[in-house]
Amino acid sequence: MKAFTSFQRALAGAVISAALLAGCASTSDSAIEGVKIDDAQLARDLSALMEAPDRMQLTCTSVDPLSTNTALHDIVFSCPKLQIEATLIEMRDAGWRLMSVDVGAESRDQTGLLNMPLTVEVIKLF
Repeated sequence: MKAFTSFQRALAGAVISAALLAGCASTSDSAIEGVKIDDAQLARDLSALMEAPDRMQLTCTSVDPLSTNTALHDIVFSCPKLQIEATLIEMRDAGWRLMSVDVGAESRDQTGLLNMPLTVEVIKLF
């Protein structure tokens, strides 16, 4: 009976991990604008991401909007609470997982390119 309980725990852990890795997506019509961190050297020091306590949550906004010229993995997000700027890949490598994505109102730049600002919520898992 004890081995069965361990199996159930392992299965539940795998399901929860898969759900957290999958993340959630939502849309909103509200305007979202990223704020660039003033000190670029401090902003790119990602040690704050790695040293943050487990279960900490952050809301980060895109410095540049998502567009057809910018891949999602290249977008830098500003996280004022930790005074850092990082990509989703850098956050993931530091133990953070995506909880939600909020896509802001569409706009067009001077060349007619469609832009959408993003806000993400992430949580520190390890």
